[in-house]
Parts: sequence; structure tokens; C-alpha cells
Amino acid sequence: MERNFKLKVSPRMLELLSKDLYTNMYFVLAELIANSYDADAENVYVFIDDKEIRVEDDGIGMDADNLDDKYLLVGGESRTSEENARTISKQRLKMGRKGVGKLAALSISNGFKLITVQNKNCIGVFIPNRIEHDDETLKVLDKTEFSLKKIKDHGTAVIMENPKVSIPKLHETVLKNLAKIFPNDIDNFKIHVIFHGVEKTLIPDEKDAITRLASFISIGDEKRYLENSLATDDPNLQKDHLDAFSETIEMLNSKGELENITVRIYGWIGTYKTTRGMKKEINEFSDNYLAIFAHNKMGLRNVLSIISKNRVYESYIVGNLYIDAFEAPDFPDMAGTNRQGYNENDPRWIVALKYIREITDKIVKAHETFAIAERTKKEAQKQALKAAEEAKLKERLDSTTKKITENITKKISQSDSETSIAQAVSDEIEAMKPLLGFKSTVDANKKKIMISQTLKDKLVADTIYKMLLFNGVPKEDIIYSNGPDPETNLPEKDIYGYLQKFFINSASTEMIYVLFVTSKNVLNVDPKNPSASWGELMEIGAAWVTQKDHWIFNIDDFKPEQPLNIEDKWVAIYTKAGADGEKILSLTEAMVNSFCNKIIQTCTACGYNAKTFEANKEHLTKNYITIYE
Repeated sequence: MERNFKLKVSPRMLELLSKDLYTNMYFVLAELIANSYDADAENVYVFIDDKEIRVEDDGIGMDADNLDDKYLLVGGESRTSEENARTISKQRLKMGRKGVGKLAALSISNGFKLITVQNKNCIGVFIPNRIEHDDETLKVLDKTEFSLKKIKDHGTAVIMENPKVSIPKLHETVLKNLAKIFPNDIDNFKIHVIFHGVEKTLIPDEKDAITRLASFISIGDEKRYLENSLATDDPNLQKDHLDAFSETIEMLNSKGELENITVRIYGWIGTYKTTRGMKKEINEFSDNYLAIFAHNKMGLRNVLSIISKNRVYESYIVGNLYIDAFEAPDFPDMAGTNRQGYNENDPRWIVALKYIREITDKIVKAHETFAIAERTKKEAQKQALKAAEEAKLKERLDSTTKKITENITKKISQSDSETSIAQAVSDEIEAMKPLLGFKSTVDANKKKIMISQTLKDKLVADTIYKMLLFNGVPKEDIIYSNGPDPETNLPEKDIYGYLQKFFINSASTEMIYVLFVTSKNVLNVDPKNPSASWGELMEIGAAWVTQKDHWIFNIDDFKPEQPLNIEDKWVAIYTKAGADGEKILSLTEAMVNSFCNKIIQTCTACGYNAKTFEANKEHLTKNYITIYE
């Protein structure tokens, strides 16, 4: 005899499913608010205090049949095709789909009261997270067992008494976190948060974030209006607009048939000017995120953790991307049940993720441009201030020197003995002693080390620069015209003035150490960029005229000549081609030692606490050069 079998699901599944489904209170509230939206509510009221969390709405409510057949059917899909993808009266694209959102309330309570009103008829039931009795029926609530705060003729309330979550201390905390889940204006839908009796309407946070940005890219026309909220007084702001991304792919629909679907992405991405003051807590919502929405519902809080390349400026990123294809009703459901992920094997996700990586690369580069411009501006301001300060000091020094000369000359002309002349000089020296304080002020404003090189020898110069930084030399104290950091760069135009400023016209006698990178490129002037080599020739001449201390780092078989100090042994560096065609620096063991010693001596002479010889040698050989055999 044939026997029939059927799947039986224990009511305890409610407890098991809801226990770890949602990781914080805000995701729970988001699911309940989404249910209100799908019920065509125009207002949803979130009540929070120490005794209960309650969500009430003025939606269509439910009658007994809808409550029994739809709401209490856990896991029943709310939309399976284009026909039922929209709400009944307002024709909204539904946020819900899986039929498990009602379990959200169970994850922060031991059970909740569900009160629904339709055509003034009120029904109340208690839904526990664990059903103990055999018939699995729910307790119907008497009207004395509940009260409604906002609902009158129609709507639904979810009441979670004695919630199992920590209630925030501030109203603004709740508002700010919910605003990140519902960041944009939704027509005819308002969220009201009543915190310990005080009511405030939720204000979407997109515009607030925009005001603090250093870079901004709008994607598609839907969010382009946010450009109007950007700071208009920052000349270094990076702004761009791109067409919405659109790519049509073929994949299996919900019926298992191949069908075309267009993945369209719009929204915005940007970077903050600074991370100072940003919220970093990951247990709620960090200010550093790139969220993904579909049908106005947040499907993934932060995609950055998936696509990160561990770049510094990734920590400045913020943005919202909208991809409605992720919720296409005729195609498989790809979203996680708890607004925290998507099916990574879904073709829509693969296509979208590729574009998201590209747009993230664009915004990182935009922030790099902003950061360089900001550093250059600050450095220019700093240098202008230093120049003005030194000019004043030099003027005072010249005036004082003139006065001292006049005084000594006058006293000598009036003296008739060597003793009186000596006394006159001694008196004037004593009077000049306070001026010795000028020197330390001026010296503090001076660069201390210069790397003199041509662009073609940048590989060697970069190695010297990195070794100086390794030994604690600040970027601001180094002159390196082709360096990666704006703090070290030469002015683009007045190279002559630069040489005069740092080598000749200074009230300071502080020496500058020059590290010359010499090669055949010093003499072979590039007609397309003659300043690249002439600049170094002028630096060589200036160093000779002013007798500045210097070392030579010579490349390949070139032979440095005077006026450089060729009496001292230079560092001989050889270049060879690597397996990938890139240049590799090669030094003998003796030259490695010489390289490290010259770096250490330079740092020590300039007042820096250099690292040990062993530490320098290990760092140099491990990261930048190979040993020449």
C-alpha cells in the first residue's frame, strides 16, 4: 500500500528563524517600516521607550482572512510577478518579498502584539517566538489587553513589550541611524519617531552628507540634484556626473527560462573632506559606507568590505547606489533575508559588482586629486608665512648690522688706544647677542635635505627619499622636485628664485645637505623637457658656490666631475632589467654599506635620530635593491 508523506514544520521554527535573523534594532525597525510602506501607509510612527518599542501605521490594515492567509503565512512570497509587484491602492513597488519580515519583531522580543484595523474593525493577536501548546493557535487579544496611539479607522500596530535590546540614550541617535536605512525622500510616506514621548519626523540624510564632501560623482539623473547641496566655497572640490550604468544580460528567470534583464545603476558616491568626527562604530552604522538599495529598500549596508583594496582614501567614502533589478519580481530573489547581503553567484550581482569597483576607483582618484590640491594650498600658505617671517627677520638683522657697523666705526674713530677699540667691539657684540635668537627661528623654517636628480633617475631618487622617511625625516624638510608628495616639490616656475632662496639669500647659516643622483642623464638634456636636467646642473653649481655638504649616488658607468666633491667615495648603483622589463637597482655589499652610512650621516647631521645601520641595511635590501654579484 502506497503511503503519502508531507513536510511538517514545527512552530519552534519561529524561534530558530528569528533568533539570529537581525543583528540590531534598526534592521528590525526597517522591516516593520517596510511592511507599513507595502500596506500603503502615508505615515508610520515608531515609539521607543524603556518599556516598549511600537510601530504603528495608517495603512490599509487587514481583515481576518488577510491576517490568517497572508500575514501569518511565514515565508509566503508577497510578489512573484509584475502583476503583484505593486501595492493595491498607491501602486508602489513593494519592498517586501520573502514573507519573513514579520519575524523581525521576534528577534528583539519574546513575542509581540499585532493589532490591525480595517473599516474600523479591530483584531488583535499575540504572536510568541515559541508556541508551547499542540493546536498551534494564537491567542486573540481582548480590547482591554492593548491600546492604540495613532490608529483610528485603518492601520496596523506591532507592539514589542520589554524589548531585549539596549535603548539608545539620545533621540538623535535613532533618527540618524534610521535615516541611513531610509536616506531619500519617498513620496507620500513619512516616518515619525516618538522617543520617550517626544515626536520628530525623520529627515533623509543624503543632503546632510553631501555638504561635507571633498569629491562627488552623481550617477544618472535621479540624484543629480544633490549637487546643489555641495559646498560652493571650496575651489578644490572634485565634482563629476556620469550617465546611469546600464547593461542587459541573459539569465534564468523564476520559471527557469532564459530571459533578458537590464541591470541599471544610479545614485551617488563621494568622499568626506576629513574623517575627523566621523562615526566609526560598526555595531550600528559607520559614516564610512557604500550602501545598495532596490525598490527604496536597503539590501546591503556596506559593499566596501567586499571590494576594498585597503587604500587609505577608502575610509573617506560614502554613497548610495540604487539597483532595482535586484528586486525584479520575475527573477529569483537574490537578497539576504536581513538586509545584509546578496547572492554573490547571481549574474546581476556579478555585473553590478564590476561596475561598483570601477566607480570606487574613480572616487578614490578624485579624492587623491583633492588631497594633493589641499596639501599644496596649505604648503603654499605655510611657505608664504615662513617667507614673510624670514623677510622681517632679515630686515631687522640688516638694520641692526648697519647700526652696529656705524657704532663701531664711530667709536674706533674716536679711540686712541687698542684697549678702547677692543672695548668698543666687545660692547657691540654684547648688544648683538639678542639677535642670535633670529637664527633658530629662521633655521626652523628651512628645508634641510635636498635630493638633486633628473626625472629619468627617479627610481634611485625615490629609494633615497623612502630611506630618509624610514629614518624619521619629515616630508616638509626635504626638497625633492619629482617626489610623490607635494610637501617636497619645487615651484613649477621660478626655479632660479628657488635656488636663490634656499642657497644664497637667507638670514640663516644652517647648512643644507644635498644628495646628488648623477648619471649620463644629467648631461643628456631632453629637448622635450630641458628643465629636467638643467635644474640639476644649476643645483650642482649652487651647491659648489655656497659650499653645501653633499653626497653622490652615481648610476652605472657615469663619472661625476667637479664642482662636485669627487674626493669622497660615492655610492655606485647599477641598474638592470627585471623579468617584467622594469628596472631593478643592484648594489655590491660594500655599496649597500656605503648607501646606508651616507643616509645615516645625513640624518644625524641634520638633527634627526636615525635608525641603526643594521635596520637601514635590512630595510634597503628587503624592499628596494638586490645585491650585485
